[in-house]
Amino acid sequence: MRNKVVVLMSFLLLCATAVAGADTVLTWPADGKDPVLKFTIGKMRQVSSYSGQADYVADAVVENIGKKPMPFASFYLYLLDKNKKRIGEGYIEVSNIGAGQQAKVAVSAHASGSIASMEIQPQHLPTDEPVKSKVAVSSVPAGASLKVDGQDSGVTPQTLSLVPGKHVFEFSKEGYSTGSAPIDVAAGALPSAVSLELSPLSEDTVVLRDGTVVLGDVSSVTTTAVTVRVKGRLRRLDKNQVARVIFVERKPAKKTAVKKRR
Repeated sequence: MRNKVVVLMSFLLLCATAVAGADTVLTWPADGKDPVLKFTIGKMRQVSSYSGQADYVADAVVENIGKKPMPFASFYLYLLDKNKKRIGEGYIEVSNIGAGQQAKVAVSAHASGSIASMEIQPQHLPTDEPVKSKVAVSSVPAGASLKVDGQDSGVTPQTLSLVPGKHVFEFSKEGYSTGSAPIDVAAGALPSAVSLELSPLSEDTVVLRDGTVVLGDVSSVTTTAVTVRVKGRLRRLDKNQVARVIFVERKPAKKTAVKKRR
């Protein structure tokens, strides 16, 4: 009787291995009407397990069987048991596959249970809004006003979601020179970071009500006027013109020790 049980268990294990080891062929769309992509997913290889949870990897071949190039798309790979119940999921990403071309991609998945079948569901498609990438933006010192492509985007530090393409970051903070940094966000790029160190201003700043900025050394501020030395020349500004004055923090000059003669 024990031998029969052992034989039966061995038979079941062989069946499970055969299911997991066979290539799985899926198409998208899955309804069979004018499919665009064909996914051939190889054997799922278990790489780790813990408390009934297992991680798998596999190689897959994605073929563009449509008539148009596929610039970028991402899909969820759902893992199902024999009752069609979802027991795990993975992720497949494809890019730049011309019509009639193939691409080999790696697949990773996580599941809790025996995998009997798989399904593909789109996450992002070329017809969707462009896939955005996260960019962590910071400055030294923190708290700088941030503009992205000329639009106000809060203060640093923060994380932004940006569409693929070229962008320009502008940083500004009172007492510091305005700085900028260009960045080119690639489609499907991993999260990245941008940081800019702002330089302290070496001159006082007088901001006028019309938005004009005057840099120089403010020599006097009265109830009627602000006098500032600009490139060696004194310039008197009517107090009604001035929105605010930003003074540069100046370090006191070091005193030179004078040796007394004996």
